Amino acid sequence: MNKNIQINDLSIKDYKVTWDFQTKLLQEIIDIKDLFTSNKNDITFFHSKKYKNIAKNTKASFCLTTEILKDELPKSCTPLIVENVLVSTSKVTSKFYPTS
Repeated sequence: MNKNIQINDLSIKDYKVTWDFQTKLLQEIIDIKDLFTSNKNDITFFHSKKYKNIAKNTKASFCLTTEILKDELPKSCTPLIVENVLVSTSKVTSKFYPTS
């Protein structure tokens, strides 16, 4: 597993920043985890409204999600708006676990 990948090194093609977070682009991410087990400096993913109660309490610093779901996240979690959450999650996971 690769540790401490900067958010700007994730190279998600369909990634669309919806507000200015230039300083956060240099933040190091430790791992990708689900909404429930993620902590500060982790990235997570949120693709379905059925997880909105868990999403509201996630401790992740960043979350791959859609424009429609982004408002369900806490202010401490920066939404990374993507076209397809599950495809983007796969791409990010391969950065942390390249041999999986």
